[in-house]
Amino acid sequence: MKSEKITLDQLNSLDKKILLSIFDTRETNLSVISKKVGVSKSTVHNRLKKMKSSNFLKGVIPLINQTNLDKSITAISLINAKYGPEYGESIGSKIAKIKGVWAVYFVLGSIDFVALIRARNKTELGSIVNELSRTPGVERSETIMALNTAKEDFPESLKLIIKDQ
Repeated sequence: MKSEKITLDQLNSLDKKILLSIFDTRETNLSVISKKVGVSKSTVHNRLKKMKSSNFLKGVIPLINQTNLDKSITAISLINAKYGPEYGESIGSKIAKIKGVWAVYFVLGSIDFVALIRARNKTELGSIVNELSRTPGVERSETIMALNTAKEDFPESLKLIIKDQ
C-alpha cells in the first residue's frame, strides 16, 4: 500500500539527518546510520520505509568507482528542438527513452536540452548520437565527449539540496 506522496519540504529533521548520513557514509546499513544519527535501527528502518512507500526514496543503488570504468565513455549532448506546445515534456521524454541516455534536462538559453550519455565505446556512442538525431522534434545536436572525469558525485548534489532545507 502506497502512502501519500511527500516532498522535500515535508521531510522532518530526522528524515533529513538519515538521508545526509547515507550520503556522507555511502552506507545503507541500519546500524551505521542509527549510530551516526543517534536513533534506533528500527526508527531508521521505519523512516526509510515511509520515504520509500511515499515514492520520495526510489531505492538505493551502488556507487561504482569511476576509475574502474576505464572502458566507458561519458558524453554531453546539447540539443536544439522544434518549438511547439509542451515540447519540453514531449521531446524530453523521447530523448529520455534512448538507451545510454541517463539524464535529460530541459534548459533555458540558446539550446533546449542537455542529455548526459554513457556508452561502452565510440561505436556505441555513435549509435546513441544517431538515434538522438533521428528523434522526432530534435532539429540539431552537438555532442561533446569527456576525456576525463574531474568530479562526478550525484549523491553530493542531492546532499546539498537537503542541507539547504
